[in-house]
Amino acid sequence: MNTSNRPANRPVAGQAPRYRQVAQILRAAIGNGTYKVGELLPGEIELCALHDISRHTARDALRLLTQEGLVVRRRRAGTVVTARPGPAMFVQPLGGFQDLLQYAGEARLKIIYYGVAPADGLAATLNLAPEDWRELRGYRGSGAQTVGLARMLIRKDCAPTATEIDNASSVAGAIEARFGVVADRVDQRISAMTLTPLLAQLLGAPPGDAALHTQRQYRDAPGRLFLATETVHPAGRFAYVTSYTRERTDVG
Repeated sequence: MNTSNRPANRPVAGQAPRYRQVAQILRAAIGNGTYKVGELLPGEIELCALHDISRHTARDALRLLTQEGLVVRRRRAGTVVTARPGPAMFVQPLGGFQDLLQYAGEARLKIIYYGVAPADGLAATLNLAPEDWRELRGYRGSGAQTVGLARMLIRKDCAPTATEIDNASSVAGAIEARFGVVADRVDQRISAMTLTPLLAQLLGAPPGDAALHTQRQYRDAPGRLFLATETVHPAGRFAYVTSYTRERTDVG
């Protein structure tokens, strides 16, 4: 199939790596029917020419679409579109430390409260002194779609302003930019839960529906906790995906 007449959109400037920008362009083109189910996407070499990227970047962009189940890569046949993206699903690939941090940059945060940590809030849940922390609550979203409800604790001595958080790619990024505190380790726990009536109302989902509960703790090089987050994602709006490659040992 000749794809030379397809629109050659260029990645927009922003915080996301180039391979994610290219993946988003292709994802949107699949969603609007530019590339239909059963058709071929441009190959790696053509993507390099269209978007002025390396072949490694093109390969990573196609890998994301494969992980999302939108395409299948067939040897000698090319990359075939197998499904259109669902409007309500946010997919977060987790291939390593940088992928883990990237979610915060792509699922943008809309702050609804940022101030004193209440005595019965997240600090109490984590057995932390509330007076040493500031609590933030907000919505996570991709475009106009709300994919989760977030609650965070930021250590008071490295708490950026709300404006600095809005202007940064992530809360961790705002902390690093203002105070030089860098995440050296992130501990993550993902569990299943059902939505309480209050959470369901805030998220516009049915009470009792299944959801993912994601908790993260960010620590600096000396191991000190400076950021703790928890996010609730209703079922059908969010997915974590991972890829594993078998290690090969040469014999003989």
